[in-house]
Amino acid sequence: MITMDSSLEAIHKEALQRQARQKVDLIDELRAALNADRRGIPQRDIADLLATSQARVHRLLKAIERRGGTVNKDPEEIILRAFAYDTSRQRLMEELMSYTYTFGEQAHIPTKDEFPAPGTRLSRRSHRDC
Repeated sequence: MITMDSSLEAIHKEALQRQARQKVDLIDELRAALNADRRGIPQRDIADLLATSQARVHRLLKAIERRGGTVNKDPEEIILRAFAYDTSRQRLMEELMSYTYTFGEQAHIPTKDEFPAPGTRLSRRSHRDC
């Protein structure tokens, strides 16, 4: 294990921020592709607009389709943007507090029959199905 001094901690933080910015960039790219697609622009032209390939645009639009056809802002994105761009903690909290939460209203509540017996190991399939 590497012992972190302040300069190594800074390097590590910068690496984590780069990763966060990459995720934010992907979200922005998804939104741009969706915006262009909703205007009826063909995928090849969207690719030109986004400076990417038509195959990537196709994958982006498929990803949007799997997300229910939208790319809504969520708490994860708010936190990623705050970390990636050094947003103040106060601003982050204000934004998170203004977000509407469901507090589990749509969460599945398992029945006692869905819980495995103590000491039983879940298989990948049964874990996904729960």
